[in-house]
Amino acid sequence: MRSFRSTYLIPSLIALFSLGVSQSVGAEKITVKIGSGHSPSWHFIALTQNQFIPEVKKRVKEKTGHEIEFIENWSGSSVKTTEVLEAVEQGVLDFGVFCICHEAQKLALNNFPMYLPFGPSNPELSVRATRKVYDETPELPRQFDKYGQRLLTLIPFEPYNLVSRSAMQKAADVKGKKVGAAGPNAFWVSEAGALPVSVPGPDMYTSLQTGLIDSMIIFLSVMDSLKLFDVAPNFVDVAFGSMTVTSLTVNQRRFNRLPKEVQTIILDVAKEMEAQGGKVTRELGEKTVAAIKARGVNVVTVSEPERKAWAEMLTLAPRDIAKKFEAENKLPMTQVMKAYIQATEAEGYRWPVKAKLD
Repeated sequence: MRSFRSTYLIPSLIALFSLGVSQSVGAEKITVKIGSGHSPSWHFIALTQNQFIPEVKKRVKEKTGHEIEFIENWSGSSVKTTEVLEAVEQGVLDFGVFCICHEAQKLALNNFPMYLPFGPSNPELSVRATRKVYDETPELPRQFDKYGQRLLTLIPFEPYNLVSRSAMQKAADVKGKKVGAAGPNAFWVSEAGALPVSVPGPDMYTSLQTGLIDSMIIFLSVMDSLKLFDVAPNFVDVAFGSMTVTSLTVNQRRFNRLPKEVQTIILDVAKEMEAQGGKVTRELGEKTVAAIKARGVNVVTVSEPERKAWAEMLTLAPRDIAKKFEAENKLPMTQVMKAYIQATEAEGYRWPVKAKLD
């Protein structure tokens, strides 16, 4: 008669050993590259660093047995701010974080919030309304498909305003001034007589310092983190609106090669980051306003009548922009713009002046 040990224990040990080998063989060490031309001082990079990356790593390890390592490339260490879309398309990066505003032609349709200034200044409202338009307009996510990538997350900006070398209180004050812009937002000031100059984020300080530009359209936290007030001591609160035009994307081929359970985790965490992005952005803006006021930065708030007058100057520009892109690329720009206005109004926002799109 076989002993208890040989009958039961040895087969059990063999089974356990086989299970261990199976788990070890099945586990993967996944390495991916993520990056941006922007630095971690920008809130959408900080969100990616502090929420997306560690949460994906944690869940992948806990739930799948795999490990995922992110090789981080920020601050232009591998790509410039204007090169991220192409870098993800070509596989130089697996994940990219960038402002859609830097792709005014390739992602023209996705820039629709930029073509509707004086919209909501609440980032939470902005991202909810923008996501609704994306969900109801398949052409929007399809624009990323053209460049071999998948949109994971939309992140809003704080309200756009002006940092300026001289104090300004109304649209007439920008006439004849050189104003830095990201491209799609140049008409916000050109229609008021300013001379727009394309200036990427890393060049803002030097451009203001040297007088290449007199003012810059940007949001408050970046004005502060880049120390722009050292060379342009005036914060002009125009309230152009919070624009949800920052994206986290992934190379579709690389994504498809990941284990299915890892794909699911990435999608889940990306969705959660988007849900938190509006709140984080709003709180950042509120905190920065308090900080600059405490430091004595000169804050000028454009009055509501002057803001409305500024908005009146821009009412026809969105229609002209929409017609241009519709004629060139057959993009449903008017439809998308109207959908965004409706989505913000459904959230309770009242536009000072509505764009004349018909």
